[in-house]
Amino acid sequence: MPRTSADQGKRDAQRQWGADRRTDPHPIVPPPVSEGRITRGRLAIVVTITVWACYITYTIIQQFIAGHAYSVRLAIEAIVYMLVVTGLAASAIAYLITRIGYFYRARGHQRAPRIMLDEFIGGKMPSVTVLVPSYQEDERTNRTTLLSAALQEYPGLRVTLLIDDPRAPKTRAARDMLLAARALPGQIEGELKVPFYRVSNAFAYFDEQVRVRGGYLVMIEDMRRLADEYRYASDWLYDLGARQEIVDHTDTFFVEHIVNPLAAELGQIAGALNKGADEQVALPIARMNQFYKRLLAIFDVQVTSFERKKYVSLSHEPNKAMNLNSYIGLMGGAYQEVSTPLGTALVTAGPNRADLVVPNPDYVLTLDADSVLLPEYALRLVHLLEQGAFAHHAVAQTPYSAYPGSATRIERISGATTDIQYIVHQGMTHYGATFWVGANAVLRKKALDEICETSYEGDWEIKRYIQDRTVIEDTESTIDLGVRGWLLHNYPERLAYSATPPDFGSLCIQRQRWANGGLLILSRLKDQFRAKSKREDKNRFGEYFLRVNYMASIFWSSVCLVVMLAYPFNNELLNPILLLISVPYFFMMAADLKQLGYKRSDMLRIYGFNLILLPVNLSGSIASLLQLLTGEKSAFKRTPKVRNRTTAATSYLILPLALIALCVYTIWVDIEHQLWNNMVFAVLNLTLSLYAMIAFVGLGNTVVDLLTHLRNWLVRPVVPKRVRKRRTKKKAAVAPIPTAGAGDWAQVLHYRHETGTNAGHTTVRLQRSQTGDWKSASSSSSQAHAFEEFSFFTVFQPIYNMINGHVVGYEALTRFADGSNPREALASAAQRGVHIALDAALIQAAITSSASLPNGTWLSVNATADLLRHPHELAQLLAESRRPLVLETGDAEAAEVARLGGGVRLAVDDLGAGYETLSLVEHVRPAFLKLGLGSITGIETSGARQAAIRALVQFADQHGCTVIAEGIETAAQRDALVACGVPFGQGFYLGKPVPVERVLTGVGGW
Repeated sequence: MPRTSADQGKRDAQRQWGADRRTDPHPIVPPPVSEGRITRGRLAIVVTITVWACYITYTIIQQFIAGHAYSVRLAIEAIVYMLVVTGLAASAIAYLITRIGYFYRARGHQRAPRIMLDEFIGGKMPSVTVLVPSYQEDERTNRTTLLSAALQEYPGLRVTLLIDDPRAPKTRAARDMLLAARALPGQIEGELKVPFYRVSNAFAYFDEQVRVRGGYLVMIEDMRRLADEYRYASDWLYDLGARQEIVDHTDTFFVEHIVNPLAAELGQIAGALNKGADEQVALPIARMNQFYKRLLAIFDVQVTSFERKKYVSLSHEPNKAMNLNSYIGLMGGAYQEVSTPLGTALVTAGPNRADLVVPNPDYVLTLDADSVLLPEYALRLVHLLEQGAFAHHAVAQTPYSAYPGSATRIERISGATTDIQYIVHQGMTHYGATFWVGANAVLRKKALDEICETSYEGDWEIKRYIQDRTVIEDTESTIDLGVRGWLLHNYPERLAYSATPPDFGSLCIQRQRWANGGLLILSRLKDQFRAKSKREDKNRFGEYFLRVNYMASIFWSSVCLVVMLAYPFNNELLNPILLLISVPYFFMMAADLKQLGYKRSDMLRIYGFNLILLPVNLSGSIASLLQLLTGEKSAFKRTPKVRNRTTAATSYLILPLALIALCVYTIWVDIEHQLWNNMVFAVLNLTLSLYAMIAFVGLGNTVVDLLTHLRNWLVRPVVPKRVRKRRTKKKAAVAPIPTAGAGDWAQVLHYRHETGTNAGHTTVRLQRSQTGDWKSASSSSSQAHAFEEFSFFTVFQPIYNMINGHVVGYEALTRFADGSNPREALASAAQRGVHIALDAALIQAAITSSASLPNGTWLSVNATADLLRHPHELAQLLAESRRPLVLETGDAEAAEVARLGGGVRLAVDDLGAGYETLSLVEHVRPAFLKLGLGSITGIETSGARQAAIRALVQFADQHGCTVIAEGIETAAQRDALVACGVPFGQGFYLGKPVPVERVLTGVGGW
């Protein structure tokens, strides 16, 4: 959907001078690279190496052979300076080499045509699960990421949001984020089910018609119906884009470059199908099936969520790697929730007893919560990995690119570095030095199982697939895969985009993480080297040079720059020939930036940007060294926020200012001593670092952040003294139920436990006065009897349309916490005279819990005959439901049901075969008749029972009654009932009773 003027104005009103002017993303397939560009790239490499070698040779001759380094200090200066120049030259050469590799790959890439992908969809597809780790992300960010994953053109996709928010939020904002994250997967799945059901029904109708014609004939009408489905899907996607909240450039990108292009492509196919039909051309049956399956693949997705912090048996370590590991470790298993003294634990259980079943996919796609994928991402990468030539590849990915149109200067320049890194990563693949970049990687599950490490926390088994020893966890996992002989691949297309930090504070957090870890795992390269030698694979110098540079260059480049800036080296070492070492690097980067849609002058901005990030990079490197020495992991830290902006640490503000002051001092000293070569370098650094502080950090933000840290240091929050608790009996919190539900007699006190061993339980406290009225336990009547307490939770069993396999409703059932049978609990309550109030509480809890059930389904609740004889109070209670209601009872009179109003339908149990059931249907006129276990036992083999049920179904249909079969436990029973004309059914074979949370995650279904 094109951006409206209002949207444009809203965005541009907050845009900084110097923001990104790009509106279109980079081409998905890189344009062909000219021979001239490759030649210039090769020449840059030759010039850099030649000039470096000449400088080192000249310096050695001058300082050590000619004797200019006549003292120990001068000799040390010369050695250190040559090492500094060598380190910086090595990083420059690594970049120049990787860009040549990128050029070769871009020229040699052959994109798989769409017809091959359609054939792939038409066959047996490997299963894929998308995991989206999320920690206190904004709902809009999570929604965009989940939608981009859900709209992948891949059938049977499973998308799981791994919510890692604290389960006991301390602020309202954190609570709202958590609740929104929990509700979001169900909302998205509900949206996508609408087009999915329509297209699936159309496909089923087409298949049926073709079979009627003999299994091969396609008619012109089939083409037009398929075109209608594509047109509907196109319009639905356009509507989805129109409903997207546009706040910044990431939302605009999602609508204009993901949703709308997909909608336009489907609309184009619809037009082509109609045009072919106009010309009386019918596609082959195989191609028609491919078109239907492609359309189904877009909407065929299951979106769920998972919270590892709910379970004591899973790791709670605060990092993304363990969030992913916790869920991956559950794959392929069925688990039961068990209450322990420490909390809820997951233990292995049989499929029939499981509360959680996690499929074991062929591939896992990890996707960061601030990233998006183009619709063909999963399809193209899995198709690639399924080719024989890639059978030994464990990871396939496209390094992510930066969103176009960023509104701030720092986002723009950070995005430029991201797009440059895309070139670097693609080039590294050319030399076999690919690193797993975890933001959007397709992982072969078989390879993950091979690198799995098992440890124990107490009595619980903890599995690690992705290493969490460092905060750049995917880098160490790359080494693990390489040791075991697996390969990695960067797909040479731009199919993924990720957000860049919008302010300096958040950028510092990101870059400090990037700098922390490379040194720690550098030594592990020898393990990969030895493993390759053992397998008799050739170890190439280029691969290990690029891997070492990737992991350690941030450290050595930062150290080298600091040394050059801080120490006044001998003027003889500052030879003008040094410029020729850096000039090719800067010229080639400037050309690449221009090719990517930026300015050549942005090369200087990136240099200044890196200057003010020197303290950040050094702190990350020092943290790696400290962890190497102490063995303790780096702390997981988050910084405070000021006006929706992340504050930068004090050192990250003061040290860049100190760098600027040092440059000023250096210039003054150089002028005094007439060190003109050194002065030029100092002026350049002063100019660019000062520009970076003003443009990317902001003088006002710097002052605000420093004052904030000063205030926090001076003004310590007062911690209140703990008051010693007296040993008195605790009073239960009172939360009365609204009186509009069922009158005073059914007022009960609800305690909803959201966490802990009693999660999902509802406790009611009932008491009856001597006058016979039911009141809440908070009553102050001195004549009231002692109250009775009942703790229970509600489960829902699906009722299926057995003809098409869709869920039409859910029956609410009660499970008491003490394990007692509901009938026994009601009988016990009847002895105390509170059974009607308890029955009303059960119904009210069921109606409240049903609010999250899928739309378009009814709710069936059970009511005793005693409660049914109070129709006025019961009608008020049932009026609280926002979905169609079916009231089930074993004993009802027509007059009693009529007084409930026309909005409630009645379901009655059959009274066995014969006249009694027929009379019940004729006299009471229920909407549903439920066949119990006694009526359907043996139906799969008994012809007489089948005939009796056929007659009953026909008689019920004549009286406006629909038959529902209960207790279906086998496929044979289901098939026999369908053959007898029974449309609806429920039972353990179709779906077991589960809490509403399990309903939303798909557990317990058919």
